[in-house]
Amino acid sequence: MARGHSEKFRRTIAASVHKRTETSGVSRGDKAFIYEGELETMARFVSDYPSIETGGDLFGFWTHTGSPMIEYVLGPSETAKHDDAAFHQESSFLKSAGGILHDLHGLQHVGTWHSHHRLGLTVPSNGDSNTMQRALDKNGFNAWLLTICNFADKSDRVEMRAYLYHAHGGGERRQLTWLILPGSSPVRTAMEAVKGFPHGEPRTPVSTYEAIPSTTFAVMAATPQTANPTFPSSSFMATPEGRGELYRLSQELSALERDVEILQREDGRVSLAFERDGYSFEVVFPHSYPVVKPVVECRPVDIPAGQEESWKTPRTLFVAMDRGDNVVTHIEDLVTTFLVNREHTGSDAPRDREG
Repeated sequence: MARGHSEKFRRTIAASVHKRTETSGVSRGDKAFIYEGELETMARFVSDYPSIETGGDLFGFWTHTGSPMIEYVLGPSETAKHDDAAFHQESSFLKSAGGILHDLHGLQHVGTWHSHHRLGLTVPSNGDSNTMQRALDKNGFNAWLLTICNFADKSDRVEMRAYLYHAHGGGERRQLTWLILPGSSPVRTAMEAVKGFPHGEPRTPVSTYEAIPSTTFAVMAATPQTANPTFPSSSFMATPEGRGELYRLSQELSALERDVEILQREDGRVSLAFERDGYSFEVVFPHSYPVVKPVVECRPVDIPAGQEESWKTPRTLFVAMDRGDNVVTHIEDLVTTFLVNREHTGSDAPRDREG
């Protein structure tokens, strides 16, 4: 927050955020984001060991709503220990691979995965939960993701289920819904060119799999479409990674705002639209995002009488952020500041642009 604001101003913002969080009606941290290519890689590793346990580690980051975003699935090392009902990753392998992923891409170690092959156990065992909870409490982590993989009954199809543990949670876990992003993780693509990265590749060339439960990517699902949306080749939306990023942002914003919609403008740009406190807001993403920052356009839902002319052009709020910053956090701060300023001035007339 900018310096120079009064204590009353700070309290007003805090109250606004608290009220919005209480009334949003959206469960926070109930999904696990993952690229479909990473799911397939995990399934292929599982298929390498059809009758004994195998496993590995999950690297990515946590969204501000508490959901894990998995960017890289690490498999077992060559010297990992596999047994009928146990798997142990080699610590030096994990430390080396994790260090490189952190140094090159800033990824965090967000969880682990292992298979129960054909044991018929689709949930974590008591031993799994005890191990997860000890690791959380010992290392001071806030949360940890455990993925359990199984072969479906009388089938070679690999099923994957995600479970979230929290610090001081007594071993309690909550099953998450997979939110599958299309295509390959950009981190995996980049790491293919890194020499000396101790990652290992699955021997099984192809594996069928199912993430349970899961939702599929549909970037324009929020609004009816008579035709598939098209984007200029220069747009970030022209790539699966770009569309995945927009969908991820819409999910994060939906955890804080009601009825967030994904819209497309006549010039092909996309926006995230929502209403709050009598104003409509549109977060407009330029084609060259994230190189060029988004802006927030706003106007009253019901324009006051006599102000129709002045509101023909919406007010533009500029998002001040650096590459790598949390977009949704900056948008929320900007919108909240605008609404608080409106309360203090008591005016709905547009003024100079904010930024």
